[in-house]
Amino acid sequence: MSADELSPEDVWPVPPSWMFGCTTCARLYRSMREIQDAMAELFLTGERGVDWDPMDSGPGSRIRLARHMAAEHLDLLPDWAPECERCGDHRLRLARSAKTELSASAALVAAEHRAAHLFVPPRGLGLV
Repeated sequence: MSADELSPEDVWPVPPSWMFGCTTCARLYRSMREIQDAMAELFLTGERGVDWDPMDSGPGSRIRLARHMAAEHLDLLPDWAPECERCGDHRLRLARSAKTELSASAALVAAEHRAAHLFVPPRGLGLV
Protein backbone atom coordinates (compact mmCIF):
# COMPACT_ATOMS: atom_id res chain seq x y z
CA MET A 1 0.00 0.00 0.00
CA SER A 2 1.39 3.38 -0.95
CA ALA A 3 1.04 6.60 1.02
CA ASP A 4 -1.50 7.74 -1.59
CA GLU A 5 -3.73 4.79 -0.74
CA LEU A 6 -3.59 5.34 3.01
CA SER A 7 -6.81 6.66 4.50
CA PRO A 8 -6.52 9.55 6.98
CA GLU A 9 -8.53 7.33 9.34
CA ASP A 10 -5.57 4.93 9.54
CA VAL A 11 -2.74 7.41 10.06
CA TRP A 12 -1.03 7.29 13.45
CA PRO A 13 -0.81 10.77 14.97
CA VAL A 14 2.52 12.19 16.06
CA PRO A 15 2.33 12.17 19.87
CA PRO A 16 2.92 15.44 21.73
CA SER A 17 6.47 16.03 22.91
CA TRP A 18 5.45 16.14 26.59
CA MET A 19 4.68 12.41 26.43
CA PHE A 20 8.36 11.66 25.98
CA GLY A 21 9.27 13.75 29.01
CA CYS A 22 7.44 11.16 31.13
CA THR A 23 9.39 7.90 31.36
CA THR A 24 6.19 5.89 31.90
CA CYS A 25 4.48 7.43 28.85
CA ALA A 26 7.57 6.82 26.73
CA ARG A 27 7.89 3.19 27.90
CA LEU A 28 4.19 2.44 27.39
CA TYR A 29 4.15 4.12 23.98
CA ARG A 30 7.22 2.20 22.82
CA SER A 31 5.70 -1.05 24.08
CA MET A 32 2.38 -0.29 22.36
CA ARG A 33 4.09 0.35 19.01
CA GLU A 34 6.26 -2.79 19.32
CA ILE A 35 3.17 -4.90 20.05
CA GLN A 36 1.31 -3.25 17.17
CA ASP A 37 4.18 -3.97 14.77
CA ALA A 38 4.55 -7.57 15.95
CA MET A 39 0.82 -8.24 15.59
CA ALA A 40 0.78 -6.68 12.10
CA GLU A 41 3.73 -8.85 11.05
CA LEU A 42 2.05 -12.00 12.36
CA PHE A 43 -1.16 -11.08 10.56
CA LEU A 44 0.68 -10.50 7.28
CA THR A 45 2.75 -13.67 7.47
CA GLY A 46 -0.20 -15.80 8.44
CA GLU A 47 1.51 -17.09 11.56
CA ARG A 48 -0.87 -18.09 14.28
CA GLY A 49 -0.30 -19.50 17.72
CA VAL A 50 -0.03 -16.12 19.36
CA ASP A 51 -1.77 -15.65 22.67
CA TRP A 52 -4.50 -13.22 21.65
CA ASP A 53 -5.06 -12.02 25.22
CA PRO A 54 -6.39 -8.45 24.79
CA MET A 55 -4.14 -7.15 27.56
CA ASP A 56 -1.10 -8.40 25.60
CA SER A 57 -2.20 -7.13 22.21
CA GLY A 58 -2.79 -3.79 20.53
CA PRO A 59 -6.00 -2.72 22.28
CA GLY A 60 -4.68 -3.68 25.71
CA SER A 61 -1.46 -1.77 25.20
CA ARG A 62 -3.41 1.29 24.06
CA ILE A 63 -5.65 1.11 27.11
CA ARG A 64 -2.64 0.87 29.45
CA LEU A 65 -1.12 4.02 27.97
CA ALA A 66 -4.46 5.88 27.92
CA ARG A 67 -5.14 4.93 31.55
CA HIS A 68 -1.73 6.19 32.66
CA MET A 69 -2.28 9.45 30.80
CA ALA A 70 -5.78 9.89 32.23
CA ALA A 71 -4.51 9.30 35.76
CA GLU A 72 -1.24 11.25 35.60
CA HIS A 73 -1.65 13.89 32.87
CA LEU A 74 -5.34 14.83 32.92
CA ASP A 75 -4.59 18.54 32.56
CA LEU A 76 -2.64 17.90 29.32
CA LEU A 77 -5.31 15.87 27.52
CA PRO A 78 -7.10 17.34 24.51
CA ASP A 79 -10.66 18.59 24.75
CA TRP A 80 -13.53 16.68 23.17
CA ALA A 81 -13.28 16.30 19.40
CA PRO A 82 -16.56 17.56 17.89
CA GLU A 83 -16.29 15.21 14.88
CA CYS A 84 -15.71 12.12 17.07
CA GLU A 85 -18.89 10.15 17.70
CA ARG A 86 -17.27 8.32 20.62
CA CYS A 87 -16.48 11.65 22.35
CA GLY A 88 -20.18 12.47 22.13
CA ASP A 89 -21.06 9.12 23.69
CA HIS A 90 -18.67 9.72 26.58
CA ARG A 91 -20.04 13.21 27.19
CA LEU A 92 -23.56 11.79 27.41
CA ARG A 93 -22.43 9.07 29.82
CA LEU A 94 -20.73 11.66 31.99
CA ALA A 95 -23.87 13.78 32.11
CA ARG A 96 -26.07 10.77 32.95
CA SER A 97 -23.76 9.47 35.65
CA ALA A 98 -23.14 12.82 37.34
CA LYS A 99 -23.68 12.59 41.09
CA THR A 100 -23.95 8.80 41.01
CA GLU A 101 -21.55 6.15 42.21
CA LEU A 102 -20.50 5.59 38.59
CA SER A 103 -19.35 9.16 37.95
CA ALA A 104 -15.68 8.53 38.82
CA SER A 105 -15.54 5.47 36.56
CA ALA A 106 -17.26 7.28 33.70
CA ALA A 107 -14.84 10.20 34.09
CA LEU A 108 -11.81 7.87 33.96
CA VAL A 109 -13.03 6.06 30.83
CA ALA A 110 -13.88 9.38 29.15
CA ALA A 111 -10.41 10.73 29.99
CA GLU A 112 -8.82 7.57 28.60
CA HIS A 113 -10.65 8.15 25.34
CA ARG A 114 -9.52 11.78 25.18
CA ALA A 115 -5.94 10.60 25.80
CA ALA A 116 -6.20 8.08 22.98
CA HIS A 117 -6.79 10.93 20.52
CA LEU A 118 -3.11 11.78 21.05
CA PHE A 119 -1.66 8.48 19.88
CA VAL A 120 -4.29 6.28 18.17
CA PRO A 121 -5.42 6.57 14.53
CA PRO A 122 -9.01 7.82 14.19
CA ARG A 123 -10.23 4.40 13.05
CA GLY A 124 -8.91 2.83 16.27
CA LEU A 125 -10.53 5.26 18.69
CA GLY A 126 -13.63 3.11 19.02
CA LEU A 127 -11.56 0.56 20.95
CA VAL A 128 -10.48 3.04 23.61
